[in-house]
Amino acid sequence: MNRVIPPLLCTLMLPFGSVSASQDCARWGDFSTHANTKMTTLNTPSQNRLSVTGQLVYRPLLMSDKFYWLGLQLSSAKLILDDTDIQARYYSVPFAIKIALHSGDILGYHFAAKLKPEDEQKLIAIYQQFHIEHLKNYNLQSPKIIEESDNLGRYTVRYQRLENGAIEKHKLQYTMTTQGSQLFAFKKPEIKQDTFTFTTSECWIERFNGLNNTRVESDKGDIRIDVTQTIKYVSKLEPIATNIALMSLPMDPHKWPQLSVESVYPKPLPVPLSSEKAFSALLLNQDLRALSSDELLQLLYDNQIYLASLHALIKQQAFEDKQLSRLLLMIGKSDSVYAQELLGTLYLDSELDKNQRFRSLMALKYAQQPLPETLIDKLFDHIDSDELTQTDTKLARTALMVMGIIAKNQANSNFAEQLTASLADRLVTTRDTYKQATLLNALGNSADSTHQESISKFLDNNNATLRATAAQALGKMPNDVSLSYIEKSLKTESNSKAKQALLSAMGNNQLSEAQVEDVLKFAQKHQGNEVRVAAINAVAKQSNHKKDVIEQLKPLLKQERDQQVLRALMQAIHGNK
Repeated sequence: MNRVIPPLLCTLMLPFGSVSASQDCARWGDFSTHANTKMTTLNTPSQNRLSVTGQLVYRPLLMSDKFYWLGLQLSSAKLILDDTDIQARYYSVPFAIKIALHSGDILGYHFAAKLKPEDEQKLIAIYQQFHIEHLKNYNLQSPKIIEESDNLGRYTVRYQRLENGAIEKHKLQYTMTTQGSQLFAFKKPEIKQDTFTFTTSECWIERFNGLNNTRVESDKGDIRIDVTQTIKYVSKLEPIATNIALMSLPMDPHKWPQLSVESVYPKPLPVPLSSEKAFSALLLNQDLRALSSDELLQLLYDNQIYLASLHALIKQQAFEDKQLSRLLLMIGKSDSVYAQELLGTLYLDSELDKNQRFRSLMALKYAQQPLPETLIDKLFDHIDSDELTQTDTKLARTALMVMGIIAKNQANSNFAEQLTASLADRLVTTRDTYKQATLLNALGNSADSTHQESISKFLDNNNATLRATAAQALGKMPNDVSLSYIEKSLKTESNSKAKQALLSAMGNNQLSEAQVEDVLKFAQKHQGNEVRVAAINAVAKQSNHKKDVIEQLKPLLKQERDQQVLRALMQAIHGNK
């Protein structure tokens, strides 16, 4: 049975003054949590012990009139599982939390590295211990019972200020469980014990200590997990160490440089076969489809120095088509410099079958590491050539759009900034309408809002296709600025396709009530059906944060006769029910 590493189940507290905290309010302290997990599966018991320690650093970040950011980092994080040190560098990745100014609700997170979803959740769990921004509207001089949520579900919790000035937090009971991504359906978690006390200063928490004991049991009763967890935090008087990454990052989290994947998830050194010939022979004689993805990725990683030899074999059509298709895909996902060089070389080889060249580009889009500068130069030299065949022209357009995807994969890195700048420069200088459309798509794929002004200029272009493409690109980088461009253009746009693109782009943003009303006007019968459907879909997207928008769509259902519009309304109102 796999060891169970328990989530951090408790909630620490931030000071109520954190919203107006200045940069001087950056603080740090010693953080530790120790969990003992007992698991019984089909009457077979198992047990493990987990400890996470480090210096927890807090820093107030950017503030606006609607929200503010808080920064957190568990510096020098150390994880021990059953007396064994576990390498877990992701625990020390700085991250930021976006908080609604008035309600104190969590609006989102931003990480200084591209993390696995499960590792993002571990860092989020750390912050959730500290989240009390929603409590600033409550008076805790007398006991206050409210509802909160964690990864297990919703629960009631009582807060009370004690005579000595400390605050006591006592989780009472779960009212609802979160079943969505769990491996098994379980009953409401049972809280055996959950009491924590803490003190705060003007800026941040000074001291926190307590214990939680929670039981989770499957509906069938065949799995039972008991977690006993202590959490302790004590602030430090010493100045924050100068090597703490969080302290040197920009105030705006979206301007943070991204840590490389290797620095967060370092791999062991590769163990290659004895020769290039041995590697080629193994691939040719092996049914690649019989290998699991992990096995094939490991084989490619260990033998990355031999990947260039595959170029000749592919030209010779040594691999069966389906075998080659999977091999190219996994070469792309292996994402070594050797893999990138091979895929780029295959794309640039005009003597190679166009399908294999296309597949090489599709594999290259998985790149999480910066492409070599020499490879980028070769790709652009080919793309910018005036002597491309019809096939090469189509592939060059695909290559541009793939570059946009690669830039998004590595968002906020210097490499991504340089790559999107190259794309934006070509957008300004080219007069080829097809290439302009491709570059707009590529910049949209990158989601780099740095270039939204350049994109927005095409909303006034005489070519309706370019206007629609520009709208689509802006829709992939939702923010207040891009939304203003879209709204302004929608007021004067007369082309049906461009209207559809503008409405769809608006729907990707969180709209105000007035903006929703404006979009709803395009759902009326005097508009074309395609435009009406786009408007309905845009409004439906708002239901995630505006529950009443569905009610605004229902009156349209009663008077509608067109089947295409009816289907869109039914989907918007009822979903897949």
